[in-house]
Amino acid sequence: MITDTILLTTPTFPYPTLPPNDSLTDAMGQRFTHGDDLMTLNSHTHCYANHILAQNINIPARLLEYPRWDDFTKEVDRGFKLIGISAFPVHLDSVLKMCEYIRKKSPQTEIMLGSYAAQAFAAKYDKETQKKYVDHVVLGEGVKWLRQHLGEENIDRPVEQKLMPKCGGGPIFFSRYPGGNIGFFVSGLGCPGGCDFCSTTVMFNKKRIEMLTPKQFVEHVRAYYDNFPLVKNIFVIEEDHFRHHDYLHAIREYWMNNPDVTERLDWFAFGSIDNIAEFADKYGWDYISEIGIGCIFIGVESKFAGEYGYSKRKKMDAREVFAKLHERGIRTVGAWICGWDFHTHQNMLEDLNYFVACYPTYQQLTRMSPFPGTVLYDKLKEEGRVRNVAWDDVHFWSGAQVNISLETHETLNLTEYGYKLINDTWGPSLLRRLDVLLNGYEYWMKSENEFMKKHKTQLFRDQAALTMCIISSLYHFAPNGVVMHRVDKLRQRYKEVIGEMTTFQKIADWYTHHLAKKWKKKDLLDSFIQYPKQEPYKRYIYDKKGGSGDIPYRTEYPQFKNFRIRFEMFRERWRFILLVIALRIGRYLPFWKGDRRIDNYIHEAGWHRSFYGF
Repeated sequence: MITDTILLTTPTFPYPTLPPNDSLTDAMGQRFTHGDDLMTLNSHTHCYANHILAQNINIPARLLEYPRWDDFTKEVDRGFKLIGISAFPVHLDSVLKMCEYIRKKSPQTEIMLGSYAAQAFAAKYDKETQKKYVDHVVLGEGVKWLRQHLGEENIDRPVEQKLMPKCGGGPIFFSRYPGGNIGFFVSGLGCPGGCDFCSTTVMFNKKRIEMLTPKQFVEHVRAYYDNFPLVKNIFVIEEDHFRHHDYLHAIREYWMNNPDVTERLDWFAFGSIDNIAEFADKYGWDYISEIGIGCIFIGVESKFAGEYGYSKRKKMDAREVFAKLHERGIRTVGAWICGWDFHTHQNMLEDLNYFVACYPTYQQLTRMSPFPGTVLYDKLKEEGRVRNVAWDDVHFWSGAQVNISLETHETLNLTEYGYKLINDTWGPSLLRRLDVLLNGYEYWMKSENEFMKKHKTQLFRDQAALTMCIISSLYHFAPNGVVMHRVDKLRQRYKEVIGEMTTFQKIADWYTHHLAKKWKKKDLLDSFIQYPKQEPYKRYIYDKKGGSGDIPYRTEYPQFKNFRIRFEMFRERWRFILLVIALRIGRYLPFWKGDRRIDNYIHEAGWHRSFYGF
């Protein structure tokens, strides 16, 4: 039985970049706001799988997040009995190198490999090769497996997900290192949907594993509210929340009885077109907003998906579902895939334009990618239609699939064109977000639901006011006249619905516009795509001594070796602190016109660099 501290780690930096030279760790920049030029949101993410493991065992754990090679080897040399690596297939070249080092320097150490890298590793290599690198390939939910392996009692006890590190996002022209304003936890793993391209379907055998009960769900929300006042949205992992009606009913009950939470934050859900529509038919479209949902990831996949056997796309028109949600202030992340076997030169643009017509607030356009271990991979492998690509090309934009009617380069070009088309048609995601927020404010101000009218509208008002702090930049750098006109209309609409911008907002808008022009000039000579975002190395200590309140870990920041990153972070932090101090002083000037709630909200955002998320 292992009783000593164990080591959990992500793969070592540097990471491979995605085809458009995007960072693997910047989810907003690589997909959700990709193609938005200087309005692209720059974000950071964390390795939550390792945090969940560390929180749910009885022995201490050290967790390395984005270590460099020297950082990793220094830890390995301590001589741990067990080292766990959580990774994706794209990281496997690095992971195998890490395993070789552990085998050489600490042969007594057991190595476990988890997450989707484990699934791909198990599908690609025979048992003998697997044993050469790792002792345990952990597929499926890992908490129970690890508890059992450590010899713990009561391995079925509830899974804790206390206050993990926060994500954050901000427009790239004024924030390279935004503060954290997005929480995270997992309500359920696995999906009975059975899509052949889905790794999750196979990983959990077409079943859902409940990770948090509804009671635990709302307890975790409350913990974020009480401990992290800056959190604006909580990203909740689940393949499709709208399959589980009773679960959502319990969450609505909490939300409708907690006005303080309703005014400050909402949560990010996952759903499919038909299941969302079926839920709304039963309980009404308003009900979805009353649950506290602020944004939904929706797999549109393709206009034609229902005709080719994908049951979640057989009934409803996706455009109608998106419109109903947007009307009530619910933002959307629309997902579309290029490279289906039914895609031809005759229908692929029709399919893409159907997706653009959905008017998603954010978007994810990817290529059909056969991941090792999926039903799709096995099928294409049997047909001789899987290219033998390097591990660093196994991701959502992989060129591994041999298409029937399209050349390989066409599918990648079409996703890139799709991102540009959405921006050229509707403007960047932040503009669409402002539109939906104003929709929500207007809709609920007219509602007979007094709770939503009084409290939900405050959230929409605050977040719309914050977005107005970049309205001049949205106008000045619009991709064309059509979008410029949309910006002007939304500026006027804000004035009519909420009111004149405060002096605080106007100065913030002037300042961000100044930064936008400065960034644009620099980008012409020194393009930002040359510099994919690099995450700083952090170490988290789960010493099991009872952390700080609800936070079960201690965060350590080993000295950055990259002086440029250290300098940029320092400069950005002080730039905003000085701006906010100047604005606070300005409040005492005679010409100052303000709104205390709006000004305080923007002040808080600037001071803590807590800007925009979903």
